[in-house]
Amino acid sequence: MRHGKNMTTKRLGTLAGSLLVGWLATGCGAEPAQEQVASQEQQLAESPDPLRPPVLESLDFIASQTTSSATPGLLRARLAQGESASQIQLTGDDGKEVTLRDDGLNGDVTAGDGLFSGFGIVNLEEHLKTQERIAAFQQQSTEPLTFATFDDRVLVRETSLVPLPGNIFTPGVPIPLPPTGIAQAVVPNKSLIINHPSVVGDPTRTWDPCTNTGNPNGVWTFKHLMTEMANTAATPPAFTERWLKQWLATQTVNGRPTPVRGNMATQVLNAWPRLSTGELDLNRSPFKLVAIVNRADLGRGRSGPYGSSGAGELRFVFSLMNSTNCQRPYNSFLVIFEYGVPRTQCAQVKSWAQSWLALSAPLLGLGSAAYNTQLQNLTQQVVMRNMAPGKPNGSAINQVRTNEILLSTPWWEMREFRLFSTTANPRNFTTSAAPGHLSEHTTVLTPFDLFNNSTTITNFLTANNGAILAGVHDVPLDFGATTNFLGAFPQMPTAGFFWNAPSLTTVPNGFNARHKFSLKTCNGCHARETNTGFTHVGPTGALSPFLATGMANMFTPYNVADPVNGLVRPFYEIRDRAQHLDSAANQSCVFRSFDRVSASPH
Repeated sequence: MRHGKNMTTKRLGTLAGSLLVGWLATGCGAEPAQEQVASQEQQLAESPDPLRPPVLESLDFIASQTTSSATPGLLRARLAQGESASQIQLTGDDGKEVTLRDDGLNGDVTAGDGLFSGFGIVNLEEHLKTQERIAAFQQQSTEPLTFATFDDRVLVRETSLVPLPGNIFTPGVPIPLPPTGIAQAVVPNKSLIINHPSVVGDPTRTWDPCTNTGNPNGVWTFKHLMTEMANTAATPPAFTERWLKQWLATQTVNGRPTPVRGNMATQVLNAWPRLSTGELDLNRSPFKLVAIVNRADLGRGRSGPYGSSGAGELRFVFSLMNSTNCQRPYNSFLVIFEYGVPRTQCAQVKSWAQSWLALSAPLLGLGSAAYNTQLQNLTQQVVMRNMAPGKPNGSAINQVRTNEILLSTPWWEMREFRLFSTTANPRNFTTSAAPGHLSEHTTVLTPFDLFNNSTTITNFLTANNGAILAGVHDVPLDFGATTNFLGAFPQMPTAGFFWNAPSLTTVPNGFNARHKFSLKTCNGCHARETNTGFTHVGPTGALSPFLATGMANMFTPYNVADPVNGLVRPFYEIRDRAQHLDSAANQSCVFRSFDRVSASPH
C-alpha cells in the first residue's frame, strides 16, 4: 500500500473540519471543509460554457425508502461559486436521466434559492460500501485521505475524505453524495502507464525487431494493430506503406503545405524487409512496443478533443528500432496508436475502470502470466476490428500520432493521422486522403506554428477567454478573418518552445490564459509548459519528469515555472489520473457529476 509520505496535506497544512460536519450543518448548502492553494492565478477559472456541465459544490440525497441498490428519492445540488445553469442534468443509477431544477416544482422547495432538486434513483447499498472502503484505506494510511480538485493537472484544493456514519442511511435524512476517488488504490505502473519489460517485451505477445525474437503475430505487435485497423480497406502491408509514404510528398492540410521529410525513404521504407511480392514484411516490422497507456481520464462525461468516449482512450507507444544499435535515443521515431474505448454508458465505463483497477491488485504480479492475460483481455476489446462499427473500417482508433526527429533534422516534429471517411470535413485531412486509409490530419488544439507570438494569438485568447480558462476551448480551422488557422506538423525548434503572444496584459487573466492555451497544444505540452524534451514516453519507454515524478510518488508535485511570468505550478498528472480511475471504478453514475471536464489530450 502506498501511503503518500509526502502527501500534499503536509504542505497545505491540516485540513479544517470534516466533510460530514460541513454537509450536515446546512443540509446541502455549505462547501466541505477545505484548504485553498494560495497563488496569484492558481484557482478554478470557471466560466459558463455549453461544452461542459456546470461544476457542483455539493450534492445530497433524501431517500423515500430504506437503503437498497435502487433507492428512490430526492436529489439536491448546489452549483460551485461562479457557476450558472438553468438546470442540472445527472444520470441516475438506473441509467435514466435526472433533471434538477430550481423552480419550486417537483420536489424543489423554494424557487431561486440556488438549491436544484429532482427525483431519481441512487444505489445506496453501494454508497454504504464506499464508506466502509474509505474507512479501510484510512486505517492503512498514515495521512488523512483527501479528494483533490485539479485544474489542468494543477492541484487547486483538497477536501477531507472521511466515512459517513451508517445511521444517516435512513429515509428522510439528507445523505451527502460527495466526490470519492482514492488515488492510493491505484498502482500507476500496473494500471496507468505500463512499460515494464515483462509486459512490453512479453515474447508471446510482442516482437523484438532487434533480436528477431518474440511472436510476430502477437496481440501487442505493430502488425496486429495495423492489420485490425486496416480491416478490409487494403492489405495490411499496403495500408501501412501508403501511410508512411505521406512523408515523401508535400501534403496540403487545412490549406497549407506540410514539408517533405526524405529520411522516411532511407531510414524506414528502404530498410524495412519485404516479401517476395515487394510488400512490406509486417512479420519483421522495425517498430517495438515500449508502453501501453490507460487514459481513462480523457473520458470525463463528454467527448474530448480527440472524440474519446466516456471511458477515455487506450494507447500503444512504439519506437522505431535500428537493428544495429537497437535504439535511437537522439534520432527517434515514435508512433502512438490512440483508441477511443468503445464504452459510452455509465455502467459500461464503470466496468471498464474496474477492470483496470483490478490490475493494481497486490497479488497480481506486474508482468506475470496472469497479469498479462488480464491486460490482453482488456486491450483486445478495443483494438480488434469491428469493435466500433460506426467509425471508419469499424476500428476504434481515434488517431495515430508520431513524434520524431529521425526524418529530418534539426528539430522534432509531430504529426497526426486519422482514418478518412467521406463524411468527415475534408479540410481537416490532407488533400490526398483516401477512404479507409490513415491520412494526415490537423493536430488537435494546435494552430500552425507561424502564428506563434502574433497578435492573432492575442486576439484568440481574448475572444475565447472564458472557454480557455474553463479548459473547454477549441481551435477552429479558421479564426475570424484568419483562414487556415488550425495547424498540422507542429515542431519544436528550440528545447524551451512555448506559445506566446504580445500584449498579454490586455487579455483578461492573460498570463493564465496563455499558459492554458499553450499547455493544450501539442508542442507546448511536449516542451516548455511541462519542461519536457518533446517525448513524455521516450524511445526506450523511459518517462519524462512530468510523468515519472508522479509514477514514483503521485503525491510529490512536479513544479514548473511559467516561461513568461515565473509563476510556479505544481503539477500532479499521475495523481489526477489515478484518482479519476478509482472514482470511475467505484462511484455511481450520480457521483460522476462531480468529474471535471478534461480537454487535455496529450
